[in-house]
Amino acid sequence: MNPPSLRGRLRDALLHVGGRGDVNEVDLGAAVTIALRELASEVLGERSRVELVTVGAAHHPWGRSLGLRLADYDVELPDVLLSADQSDLPPQVQESCPTVSQEEWEAVLLVSKLVLTGLQSEPEPGRDDAGHPPRVTPRPPRSVAREQFCQALAALSERADLRQDELTGKLRTALLNFASETPDNKDAAQRIAVRHTGKPRQGPRLCLSRSGSALAKVVLSADGCPVPSRVLEEFPDLTQDEWNAVLHVTGLTLMAFEAEPAHDME
Repeated sequence: MNPPSLRGRLRDALLHVGGRGDVNEVDLGAAVTIALRELASEVLGERSRVELVTVGAAHHPWGRSLGLRLADYDVELPDVLLSADQSDLPPQVQESCPTVSQEEWEAVLLVSKLVLTGLQSEPEPGRDDAGHPPRVTPRPPRSVAREQFCQALAALSERADLRQDELTGKLRTALLNFASETPDNKDAAQRIAVRHTGKPRQGPRLCLSRSGSALAKVVLSADGCPVPSRVLEEFPDLTQDEWNAVLHVTGLTLMAFEAEPAHDME
């Protein structure tokens, strides 16, 4: 059996974040960090800022969950993407993906936020542990909707027996079941599709249904764009490097759920 690819290792590590059972959070975070850095080294080289992102716990009124977050700013990546809602289409994206529209850019940000949220662990009751959670904690099982969403994402690279229209239908349904059928979510779901794109022709990838651009490529092509004003309004101390890190990790996460590629990302 061939060893997992760089994408496969990152995909497996991310799916374990929300997995059921006793989890050593230090080991879990290390596995994600290593896999991110390995894939980033191949895809981004010296531009990579993924080292600014870690796996950590967020404490909410409804419980404690584990997911990707900025290490020094202490904010979840989905929250940063949420604050970028309705931000202008970056010139870098227009140059790299000239057919992508403003509406599609907003859909990419929304779907990316939902993907990162779906990969988080299920919220569990908070603990009075003086700020020091135990190294090993029992992880509650994913909800049915979250599990179906994760399975639909994983199917892009693991279910070669399914046609792209089947993969698209399952992913759209799972996304809306997980995120709720708000008008924005329904619009974003219709703007994505599973496609075989690239030269040479590649396996299934999560793409924009109209332009055909892969979501991973769109996000990564925004690398280096100024921090959107809407993001700075919400997080005034967020640095350019941290914004780049959010884009890098988001793009690599989307890439991890693509079928194995040719070396060139289209």
